[in-house]
Amino acid sequence: MNLPFFNRPTLKKITVGVGDASGEQARLIIDGICRELPDLLMVYVAEISSGTVLASYTSHPNYNPNKISLRNAKVFAIVAKPLATHPWLGGPIRDLTVGLTDQFHHLSLCNEGKWYCFVAVLTTDANLGVVKGIVRRCAI
Repeated sequence: MNLPFFNRPTLKKITVGVGDASGEQARLIIDGICRELPDLLMVYVAEISSGTVLASYTSHPNYNPNKISLRNAKVFAIVAKPLATHPWLGGPIRDLTVGLTDQFHHLSLCNEGKWYCFVAVLTTDANLGVVKGIVRRCAI
């Protein structure tokens, strides 16, 4: 039986998906981001290789990090492949941002490029420079 309330993440709580040291480190990253951006919609840390969500936080029931983590991991893989053969003049790509009409979705590499951090925030709650600075400072 498919019960929809089992698929929805718990709101306003940091959820750790992995029970080892990497899950704890991801929780610390999310805790730091949540302290500095209390009005964000969603933040999660995931592995690039597998798309596994290490830890997540959401404040909206329609945002489920487990559904979008594989897509975002593929984005980094697609971008990294041509850059390996033809280097980017400005250096390696460390983050990507998508601006929607009312939201910023920001992806940033962390843990020496093994993980990435995804942050979704309303444009009325923070500007892009603030979001990028906070993620850069909190993501190890």
